[in-house]
Formats: sequence, C-alpha cells, structure tokens
Amino acid sequence: MLNDSKLSNSVNRVTISSGVNAKPSSSSSSVPDAVIQAAQTAQRKWKVPASITIAQWMLESGSGKRMPSHSNNPFGIKAGRGQSFVLAPPHEETKDHKLIATIAPFRVFSSLDEAFDQHERLLAMHPAYRLARQSMNDPDAYADASTGAYAS
Repeated sequence: MLNDSKLSNSVNRVTISSGVNAKPSSSSSSVPDAVIQAAQTAQRKWKVPASITIAQWMLESGSGKRMPSHSNNPFGIKAGRGQSFVLAPPHEETKDHKLIATIAPFRVFSSLDEAFDQHERLLAMHPAYRLARQSMNDPDAYADASTGAYAS
C-alpha cells in the first residue's frame, strides 16, 4: 500500500541523502519527545500500540541516526508513484540472507507526525498485519504476530 515498487516518471525526485541524526528529548529517555508524541497520536487514530511504533522507529532508524536526509522518514517507507522522494543507499537482504548495497527512493514526509501516521495506517490497514491487529491491546502479542510480516 505505502510501498509501491513500480516507480514511474511521475515520481518527484527531491535530493540524494546520506543520513541525519534525531535530537533526543531533554528527559532521561533516549526517545525524543516528538517521537513519543507522534506514536501516541497515531495510536489514538489507528489503534496500533505506540510501544510497537517506537520499537520499530528504534530498529528501522537506529533511534533516529539512520534516516534519509530531509525525508522525515524513520521507517524506510519507499516512495510510490507520484510521491516525492530522496535517494538513499540502504542495504537490502536477499532471500539467502546476504546484505547488498543499493540505491532506493525513500518517501519524503512533510513532518515526523505524517510519517508516523502513514506507518500506522499501513499496520492498521494492510492485510499482512491482519493477525497482529487481533492483539491491539497486547503489544507483546502484537509484536509476536507481526514477526515475518513486517518489512521487506
């Protein structure tokens, strides 16, 4: 749904990126306040546990250290047809579990809030997460049910 691999000339190229660091919150938490707030806002709308989203943010972006520059895209969501993007050099895992370097178009979001909203929309709507959605009130069960379904 959010990850359309068929790119066309209608995709809007923005820039080539190398990465950006997120600033942690002033509290003792290693998770920035903006990330916590975005996850909580998305949870209220889509019902996906905020703890799941924060854990995925930590894993996917290295707690904000590995995010395509100028993208507001900590989840590695690829750009689809007609969506603005930045090019970034991710490592993709092959079927035989080897990592290969590639260049891929990652979607640009206008804000971190929009990225979290679209990430949660994916988890709340995509058929691959149907089983996980049965455990919306139990983050541990949700995470277990997502195993093998999340990411490419």
